[in-house]
Amino acid sequence: MDANFERWLDELRSRVSLEEVVSEYVPLKQKGRRYWACCPFHNEKTASFSVDSEAQMYYCFGCHKGGTVINFVMEMERMEFMDAVRLLADRAHMEIPARSRRPEDSAASREERERMYEANRAAARFFYELLWQQEGAEVLNYLYGRGLNDSDIRRFGLGASPRGWDTLYTHLTGQGFEPELLQKAGLIVHRDGKAFDMFRGRAMFPIINPQSRVLGFGGRAMGDAQPKYLNTAETPIFNKRRGLYALNMASKERDVGHLVLVEGYMDTVSLRKYGVKGVVATLGTALTEEQARLMKRYAPEVWISYDGDPPGQKAALRALDILDQQALSAKVIDYPGGMDPDDFVKARGLDGFEALPRYDSVTYRMLRARDGLNLDNQEDMTRYTLNCCAILNNVKSPVELENHLRRLSNETGYDREVLLRQIGASAPVRAEAPRRARREVSRNDSDDVLAERALITLLSRGLIPAEMVRESDFSGEVHRALASRLARGERVDAYLEQLTDEAARAEAAQALNAENLPGDREGAMRYAEDCIRTIHMRREEIRSDEIIREIGSATPEQRAALYRQIMAMDNETED
Repeated sequence: MDANFERWLDELRSRVSLEEVVSEYVPLKQKGRRYWACCPFHNEKTASFSVDSEAQMYYCFGCHKGGTVINFVMEMERMEFMDAVRLLADRAHMEIPARSRRPEDSAASREERERMYEANRAAARFFYELLWQQEGAEVLNYLYGRGLNDSDIRRFGLGASPRGWDTLYTHLTGQGFEPELLQKAGLIVHRDGKAFDMFRGRAMFPIINPQSRVLGFGGRAMGDAQPKYLNTAETPIFNKRRGLYALNMASKERDVGHLVLVEGYMDTVSLRKYGVKGVVATLGTALTEEQARLMKRYAPEVWISYDGDPPGQKAALRALDILDQQALSAKVIDYPGGMDPDDFVKARGLDGFEALPRYDSVTYRMLRARDGLNLDNQEDMTRYTLNCCAILNNVKSPVELENHLRRLSNETGYDREVLLRQIGASAPVRAEAPRRARREVSRNDSDDVLAERALITLLSRGLIPAEMVRESDFSGEVHRALASRLARGERVDAYLEQLTDEAARAEAAQALNAENLPGDREGAMRYAEDCIRTIHMRREEIRSDEIIREIGSATPEQRAALYRQIMAMDNETED
């Protein structure tokens, strides 16, 4: 990051009060230097979310989310880093430095984009009002025929585009919108020197972002007109590869924990009408990497809810590949009899939807591996088994692999070891541990990690000198990076904001907010010495475990040397 931009970010953070921003989302109650509230990121009854007014950092002791005011806006508004910076810069009336500015950051471009939003909003209002007039009767009857009522239509802002060639154009230019702006916004097109409306005689679905801005439209043709669906062309404020329909609704449903991904506007409207939450749709395209990254900001898991026919099943497999690339957990809803979500929820309702089987990605791929095969035929059974083994080759979790292996073995009759050999895996080799029992401790709850967090918190509060610790005392990239910056007397704001991985940022926030630590310098020094001792003892245990694993495949001479190393380490510990 450019040094000038970093200094500018420091100034931005100093000008924008974190507690003021947070208080616009949740009520804060002050206790000492901290403000407290029930966490806006997870459901709780007792306040565990804190804002440190001096450090200008937030941290939740429940879900462990934390960071700076920029991180907070990114989390709450589900924004990318620079989008959050722009929002805060506008709030503080600060101009983004020229080198870090994108073309749309100029004052002229921002003004033009605002006018496009206004034009789209005016168009959406026009389409909605037209729906209730005689010219919109065909579209209104179509929506009624799809099972929607007036309340549903208002909720989604549905409308009708006029049949005339330039009715919308005439209406919007009459309101003061320039023809060039309407063309840039994708509302009109020019042919042979004349302006024509982009959408004519269609049911209109406004596409709204989480900030309640109308980005564009999807239009569904009546009768046999083609194309059946037409989307706004790419504009400075709309890109169908980067957006999702109904994301404005999903962004407010923080307690759902997943998104339900469908293929079309009506699937979205119908599922939501019957009470399904978290439903979003792609915008006339197959799922894109950009959309997968966008969904990852809103939920840790996606339920793929495509049509149950063969094309829908193939599309679900392609979507799984995209979601896997983004390390986004996914399940696939399997609709019976080739039904689509719209037809199914109308027939079975919310209870029927919630009772549908949801397959994890591996199970669904194995299920689809059966398609077109007769498993009573040995040749087809062999092909099915080979296909499944190729799928299982990508499973990293030993527990998950074992579960799938058992099911595949029961299904095909092949022995587990045969399947393992086909997959290319091998059973783990276990070595007997001499003298010292091996202690398996997860990184999250091990004493040494807790000790590292305590040291980092004490360093950040200036209660222990930097020379008391060494970078080698810290394991893991996040802890080492924090310790290194604090030891040099640097702030860690920028580092927290650069952590795009949520788990890494949570680990950093935890390390800066260790609890129950001494508040005086003398007590902190003694506590830090105990922490360093704990860390060094754990390092010895880890090395001992490594030696024990090496013993299993060592020669007699090598084993003797390894045993001597263990004995020497034990003697050092006893001394």
